[in-house]
Amino acid sequence: MNRPHEIAQLLVACWALGTRESKIPTSHGLLDKALERARDQGAFPPWVRDNLHFVHSRIGLQCVELPLILDWAQSAELTSVPNPSYSYTELRVSSDVARILLKRLGISESDATAWGKMLKDSADEVKADVDAQALALAAV
Repeated sequence: MNRPHEIAQLLVACWALGTRESKIPTSHGLLDKALERARDQGAFPPWVRDNLHFVHSRIGLQCVELPLILDWAQSAELTSVPNPSYSYTELRVSSDVARILLKRLGISESDATAWGKMLKDSADEVKADVDAQALALAAV
């Protein structure tokens, strides 16, 4: 089994079913932090949680596997090439394709939808934190 490829499929399917947005944030460590928050809240099956590792680096929290996961999603044409500013990547799958991916992975649609919502909510919280920190720094 190729875990980064399977994790890429699962994350894309979760985002496709659990959000109404086609853009997945990829800048400023938003997705790294959102993945950690969602994982810590119980999102994803054990085979995903056990294969996501996070480190604190000089640029902030990073998911060690995330670059490979995003590369897999892009090479499988599940997502687009990141936009020029690398702030997001766009989904290229429909809800129907997401359901097919989930069936192959043995994941229920209801679980994936809940995990996608959790991931999106976590990304929104992280973005709000980053924006608040930027405002605080600008005020200094």
